[in-house]
Amino acid sequence: MKKIFFVTSMLLAFMLSLCAYANTLTNDLKTNIIRLHILAKSNSDTDQKIKLAVRDEVINAVSDIPITDTEKFLAVSKKTANEYLKRNNIPYRAKARYGTFIFPRKTYENITLPAGKYRGVRILLDEGHGENWWCVMYPPLCVTEKSEEASEVLKKSLNDETYKVITKKPEVRFKLLELLSQII
Repeated sequence: MKKIFFVTSMLLAFMLSLCAYANTLTNDLKTNIIRLHILAKSNSDTDQKIKLAVRDEVINAVSDIPITDTEKFLAVSKKTANEYLKRNNIPYRAKARYGTFIFPRKTYENITLPAGKYRGVRILLDEGHGENWWCVMYPPLCVTEKSEEASEVLKKSLNDETYKVITKKPEVRFKLLELLSQII
């Protein structure tokens, strides 16, 4: 009976430690990253090119906004997307929303972010029925020429353990982090 109690206690302690570890990493990522999700009007080549152009415009426009100013991230993203559409005589507009969304696992050169719930800006071009684009708005990991600079910002923003986890090749513990982040 004592052995069963001991083994059960050890398993429980291990699970609680794992949950606490995952919660720490997940909270660090949620607090210090803003992600971007853009949905194109359709899957036509033209609408897909527009989506990427809007992405570039938005990323450039928000690059100097502090991560704490979430209202400004949303306002500037929406305004920039609509200005681009209007300037290029595109007959539809963008809608934008700031919130917490589920994002898939995504790799940017040497950084891999686990799937999970992140703060982000979602931009719908027209009704947003086309292919989508996922990336990190802050620090700007969407555009590869800024990735070294963004990696430095990310390293400064995250605690050391979180940065180590996302810059290593994903392992089994990465999948556990993704599973636990869905629950937390």
